[in-house]
Amino acid sequence: MRVTNNLIYGQASKSITQANDKILDVQGKIAAQTNIIKPSDDPVGASQILLYEGKNRTLEQYDEAIKMATGNLEYQEVALDGMNAYLDSARTLFIQAQNDINTQEDINAIVHEISLITESMADLMNSRSADGSYIFAGTDSLSPAFMLGSDGHYHWSGNEGQKYAQISEDLKIPVTNSGKSLFQDIWTNRTFTSKLMSGNVLLTDKVQDQADFDSFMAKNYDPESPELNKYHLVTSYPEMDDTNPALDYRDENVSEDDYQFYTGKEAQYAITNSQGEIIDSGSYSIGKPIVFAGMSFILEGAPEANVDITLNKPKKDNVLNQIKDSLAVLTDVNSTKEDREEAFFSATYSINSAQQRIGDSRSEIGARLNIISDREDFSSANHLNNAVAQSREGELNMGDAATQLSMREAALDASQKVFSRVSNLSLFNKM
Repeated sequence: MRVTNNLIYGQASKSITQANDKILDVQGKIAAQTNIIKPSDDPVGASQILLYEGKNRTLEQYDEAIKMATGNLEYQEVALDGMNAYLDSARTLFIQAQNDINTQEDINAIVHEISLITESMADLMNSRSADGSYIFAGTDSLSPAFMLGSDGHYHWSGNEGQKYAQISEDLKIPVTNSGKSLFQDIWTNRTFTSKLMSGNVLLTDKVQDQADFDSFMAKNYDPESPELNKYHLVTSYPEMDDTNPALDYRDENVSEDDYQFYTGKEAQYAITNSQGEIIDSGSYSIGKPIVFAGMSFILEGAPEANVDITLNKPKKDNVLNQIKDSLAVLTDVNSTKEDREEAFFSATYSINSAQQRIGDSRSEIGARLNIISDREDFSSANHLNNAVAQSREGELNMGDAATQLSMREAALDASQKVFSRVSNLSLFNKM
């Protein structure tokens, strides 16, 4: 083989270039603080590092969803806290308005204050998040949840859908609550209707104990069979007292009071259900209330009266509408004391129902925030574990790297010296 100058120079240049590349490779690892710069450095380790990087990118996406979910839920929590405080203020004012010493001017002033509170509550019901979305409008978050109609009542205009945030591979969490369930579908006070079918009496009825009546409604109201919601009250004279047979209580000239004075006996009543079964009975005094399942009936007049009783269908309405309707009664100078008492009770009942619903929702939001917080801690731990695993896979031993750098620098120096010596060789040089 003929050794030419070109071959000598080419081989020497190649050796120097390779030595430089090795030095640069070690210097690059030292600068990056990793043993893997390119996949060929460690194919298995490089694949593991890519796997951990992919996991971290996925965790970052979940972290963004967690931030969004936390923001939405915290906005709702603030709005519900404010709503609850306003409802407390409204109830307090309604209680204040029931004081008999109030003049109509006092009542009007209280009504005005409650009206302002109602407007503030309407603003909260249409609360918006930082991105401008209506937080209680369901999935239609670009439109207000509630609209004030021409009838002066608030109407639901959103939907009942919920938005969810994917905060982990297997976990979605709701980040919205429908304003319909929170503020619109609020139970109004349950009522009944009574009608005098026969008898010469003056009938007065009312719900005397709402808790007892609500319990009775919950157990007995049948939404599918209206006939089962009907009851019948019958009053009758007591049995004839043989000690004074001359006294005929059916004589129109003998009053019930006279009969009770002579006989010491009270009139009788019985309440039957739609099947004619007696579910309550006893004695009563004329003009005194007959109380049954929280309902009160006062019959002023002779016994032998027949009264039909119907449980009214439970209704739901926006809590603000109930408050506004009650305020309308209070400002009506022709409303009776009974009308106002009913208005007070209706407003208070709806306020209590709304606060119960808000309290339940706040508990749900708190539970979701706790779940998100736990998931956030778990995500942070995963980030750290992945970072440690990545570091372990590509960890650079600085001592070995420094030794390799020194060795390769020595190799480069040797290659350069060899090239210098070989480049001076010639067949004409004397030995």
